[in-house]
Amino acid sequence: MRSSLICSALLSLGLTAAYPALASEDWDLDADGTITWAEMEEMRKRTFEAFDANQDGKLDNAEYSAFDEARAKEAEAHPTSLSNRAVQGLSRATTDLNLDGMVTRDEMNTRLRAWFSSIDKDGDGVISKGEY
Repeated sequence: MRSSLICSALLSLGLTAAYPALASEDWDLDADGTITWAEMEEMRKRTFEAFDANQDGKLDNAEYSAFDEARAKEAEAHPTSLSNRAVQGLSRATTDLNLDGMVTRDEMNTRLRAWFSSIDKDGDGVISKGEY
């Protein structure tokens, strides 16, 4: 029931198909053709706020399931390398670092930093088109 309420709320807000999107052009907030860590962190904040339905600072099982579903739908709608990598790279299995069934902002930030670094092949702190 709770999961369907969250999904309904996300649908009503247009977030399951167009929440802070995973298409690379949506992550490039200043539209300069690259994605910086600051842009990635801003997207993390927006995304976390969008899916933390009860605003307790943690994504519980239902909230993270909604996040998983939205990433998968976004990758299906916009099948870019970056969106496809986000489906697996930001899975609950890799993000719930202490395995307590919840993902905190800190856990999300830690995992996102590692994910960002894995895509930023030249280590310059910027993901450029050649890297995604």
